[in-house]
Amino acid sequence: MRLKKAQREALLSWIAEGLQTDEINKRAAKFKPRFNVSTRLVTHYRKTRGVKLDAIQEAGEADALKTGLALKENRVAKLQLLADCMLADLLDQDKWWLLQVKGIGRGDDFERVEYFEFNRAEVESLRGVLDDIAAEVGERVRKADLTSGGKPLPRPGIDPKELRNLSDHDLAILETAAEILSRGSADQDPSVQD
Repeated sequence: MRLKKAQREALLSWIAEGLQTDEINKRAAKFKPRFNVSTRLVTHYRKTRGVKLDAIQEAGEADALKTGLALKENRVAKLQLLADCMLADLLDQDKWWLLQVKGIGRGDDFERVEYFEFNRAEVESLRGVLDDIAAEVGERVRKADLTSGGKPLPRPGIDPKELRNLSDHDLAILETAAEILSRGSADQDPSVQD
């Protein structure tokens, strides 16, 4: 069977994806017009068009990196759409409080109880989406926490006996370093004042 141009192009792209003959034939059965290929033909195309297939595959990967959710703008747009839907659901349909129903008791003593509960899950989800948007646009700076349990990491102490052996120049360097460290920690911690 001789393949038409569209069929041949589809076959080459499927081979470039790395599909096997049975997978190709499943896709070819859904193609308009349908076609079927042998393992021999697939092997022939792989051998004769190997360089072109690599180029097709690389171009496809490059396109994937330049389209869809790989672009920050597209991710932000999708997140914004999701945030708008969630906010509209909360505001327009007044879903801040949700009607909940519980059954208490059993048999003749069964009683149905209705109560309202704050819609914490949707509000927290909305906050998460807004946080994701802020992170995508660079409004949230993630800092590495260099503390242990909220306390600064211990600094190695200096034995006073070692200080006696240091020259005046070395002591001056240590004093300067101590001043820089104390200024740096004061700049980072707003509770420390001069």
